[in-house]
Amino acid sequence: MTGSLVCEPAKLDWSAASGPRAADYDDVYFSAEDGLEETRAVFLKACHLPEAWQGRRHFTVGELGFGTGLNALALWQLWRETRPAGAWLDFVSIEKHPLSPGEARRAFAQWPSLSELSERLLAQWPPRLKGAHRLVFPEDGFAITLFHDEAEAALAQIEARMDAWFLDGFAPARNEAMWSQPVLDAIGRLSNPGARVGTFTVAGFVRRGLAEAGFSVSKQPGFGRKRERLEAIFPGEASPEKPAPGRIAIIGAGIAGAALAHAFSMRGCEPVLIDKAGLAGGASGAPAGLLTPRLERADRPHVRATLAAFDFARRLYAGLDGYEACGVIRQPKDEAEAARFAGIADLMDDSVVWRDRALDLTNSGRFKPAHLVTQLAGNAPLIKADIKQVETGADGVSLRDGEGRSVLEADLVIHASGAGAGMVLPDISPSAGQVAVFKGQAPARPVTWGHYVCAAPQGVLVGATHVRGEDAGPSGPAIESFREACGVHCPELELGDVVETWSGVRASTPDRLPVAGALDARTFILSGLGSRGFAHAPLLAEQLASLICGQAAALEKAGLEVLEPGRFEMRRRRREG
Repeated sequence: MTGSLVCEPAKLDWSAASGPRAADYDDVYFSAEDGLEETRAVFLKACHLPEAWQGRRHFTVGELGFGTGLNALALWQLWRETRPAGAWLDFVSIEKHPLSPGEARRAFAQWPSLSELSERLLAQWPPRLKGAHRLVFPEDGFAITLFHDEAEAALAQIEARMDAWFLDGFAPARNEAMWSQPVLDAIGRLSNPGARVGTFTVAGFVRRGLAEAGFSVSKQPGFGRKRERLEAIFPGEASPEKPAPGRIAIIGAGIAGAALAHAFSMRGCEPVLIDKAGLAGGASGAPAGLLTPRLERADRPHVRATLAAFDFARRLYAGLDGYEACGVIRQPKDEAEAARFAGIADLMDDSVVWRDRALDLTNSGRFKPAHLVTQLAGNAPLIKADIKQVETGADGVSLRDGEGRSVLEADLVIHASGAGAGMVLPDISPSAGQVAVFKGQAPARPVTWGHYVCAAPQGVLVGATHVRGEDAGPSGPAIESFREACGVHCPELELGDVVETWSGVRASTPDRLPVAGALDARTFILSGLGSRGFAHAPLLAEQLASLICGQAAALEKAGLEVLEPGRFEMRRRRREG
């Protein structure tokens, strides 16, 4: 599948003092009378909020038409004021034409009472890349999953069940695609029993369409000059909520394990890390690393998923010590790769720019691995042990070391030990690598071309080799290959004596994509991260935490499928007929 990886931006008309107007749809984003009060009446009150979430551990609201984000802010404000203790709110929204952060800021200026929340939202404002974007606000137990796509296409990719819906697309007469019967049917399919719908429109075909999708529909008094609006409810009684998981055993204390500990801790769970080497060992212990996106010249599920993961990681690390958003220069190896890179830049937004015969990755950066791992692990307990056996029972799991001694009892286990996860998924294989730190002055910005060069605490770091298996080999040949590669790609760089060498073992898969998902009801895996563990682990950890806690998925359904750990076995079965 080819095509642009970014959505067309919103085209706004700011000529009216009341706020922005969509030029392509000839409609306003919110009421000229009072947009915030309109949101509260047409959506919050219509969906019986906050009463509907009282006594709930988890609540999910869906929306068609994210627009400026005003509905998200109003919902967030109400949630903060009335949130049940320890509860989590998912807001899943769809937007075909995203606003820029500057345009959103201009719209938000009309509501000073929302300024604190709007600044926090703007700090995580996602790029125009197609697909799902996860924004998490752990202090408030609130997450936004924003799908950039056509409504019907996005709804097919949502893995969640809604307790309420805000239908806030432009007027049906101007935006028929968002109010089509397939869209309304999908809303029914994604609704929990008892889910409520609020919308401003009373168009006959919308009333009939919601009824055909299974909703009971009624007209209600409108807001401001609008005489009527619609409310609807999906039949049935909500099922009792499943209890939250308690203790979670995480085998591995590198970036995957630390990201899992972070994701579960902010949901009130009890993650426990187990690693024979301690925190930030193995492939997460290098002196320095680069955070760069995996780039392909195509719009495919795994491309959307890995780009979303990179963006989630860079936003997460921006608030931590040890990350520098300095940008990275990626040089092509040859003319064929130069042509491919130029084509990739044509599909991307301004975070990936082709200039001076190189890709300028403006949102990329350099990090100190151990610093990030330590901060993400937080206060999660760490047990030093080498787990060789995991026994699964009706009530939980039991982890034992090589001598059969009990190490930990937990509700469930996640294998996140890199190549060590091969104990439960044979498709995980080890890949050894080396880096070296030389005396010298690093380039102003990191440079990568397969190998890479960046600043390190004691000089210039050059990396990395990739060797199948666990043996990185002798250091001599690797050091000479680093010098030779730098001589070609960074001829102005003078490498002095070797200050430090480091080697580690990464985990890889046959298709070079990560694995993230369930192996059985109590056993999960996050591995196969290869050389991009720091780019991919945080969002995949967020996804696993959401799955285990019964919350909205952080990725598109197609993205979940390409990362499913059982995919290799399914492929083998297909080959065997």
